[in-house]
Amino acid sequence: MSSQMPSLTQSIEAMSLQQPRNPTQATNKAIPDQINLTVPYRTPAAKDHRILYGFPVSNEWLVSYCEQNAHRIKGYGPTVSLGTKTYLAMKLLRVSSRFKNLTIEGVTCNARDPSLELKGSPGRSFRVVCVCTSMRSSCENRPTQAQMDILRSIIQQEPDWYVDVNPPSYYSGY
Repeated sequence: MSSQMPSLTQSIEAMSLQQPRNPTQATNKAIPDQINLTVPYRTPAAKDHRILYGFPVSNEWLVSYCEQNAHRIKGYGPTVSLGTKTYLAMKLLRVSSRFKNLTIEGVTCNARDPSLELKGSPGRSFRVVCVCTSMRSSCENRPTQAQMDILRSIIQQEPDWYVDVNPPSYYSGY
């Protein structure tokens, strides 16, 4: 065996000295002013589902936000459908916050406390303007504090963690 090649014992000792990465702490050194997030532990309600971080909104809020900003939308008219208004509201939020990864997602309950009653449709899913999920790639692309401040000022709600309405089989690669 070569003297430059580490022994098995030395390799094992080197591995044990490394600090384990805490999977619940979302950190990305590439963008230092990203929001700090700690993914909550999975409750039974979140078992086998993604956990989403975002702002609770109603369909009515999305439509109203679109209508209030209609002057910013080229070709907007009275015949625009509700689905299109939701799409346009999300597009406006992305432009206003300068955060392109916003999505609208259906959720079932609060991930930290499933007993909390959520505003919206009792007994059914409701919507969240999602800024990231518990998945590593999504957490690594979370917004900056300035982007979150803009979203807070527009939506007038505080973000929280919620349980995705869709099972993992709905998503490819989950």
